[in-house]
Amino acid sequence: MFTTTQQLDSSCHAQARPTALLTCKNNIMPLSWHMPISKEPFMYAISVRDENYSYELLHKYKEFALNFLDFSYIEIYNKMGKLHGNSIDKFQESSLTSKEAMTIDSKLIEEAYMIYECSVVDILNYGDHDIFIGKVKCIHNKDEKNILPTLFMGKGYYETISNKPKRIH
Repeated sequence: MFTTTQQLDSSCHAQARPTALLTCKNNIMPLSWHMPISKEPFMYAISVRDENYSYELLHKYKEFALNFLDFSYIEIYNKMGKLHGNSIDKFQESSLTSKEAMTIDSKLIEEAYMIYECSVVDILNYGDHDIFIGKVKCIHNKDEKNILPTLFMGKGYYETISNKPKRIH
């Protein structure tokens, strides 16, 4: 038996969403509303709520980086979501190592296993979020084999996948 609603609320099941740490200038924000939208050219969309400091920075500087960190960093993901970057230095609070980007003027996170550097090419407004369409200008990959990606389940819950992926032919 289904229950039916017209909005995303507590009656809905959790949705497992791959999570990254968004960096724009020196600010860090956990982000699970994102997706690739084109392979050639490689374009990526992120959705950021208007109440976030990152929203203001994205509109002003029109660039961002998505930093994907292993599941072992869930405490930092959670902490960065509770702090506001307009009043504190989130890099200092996070104990993460900042790294210079190659194609944008925003900081990257050294501990990430993969990073997308993006320049914003379009902004669309839908309700309380803006969708920032980014052209991926550079991809950084670490040669690590045992990655446990971080999945955000909502309401402060995180999960990961098994380290034995199954390939179906």
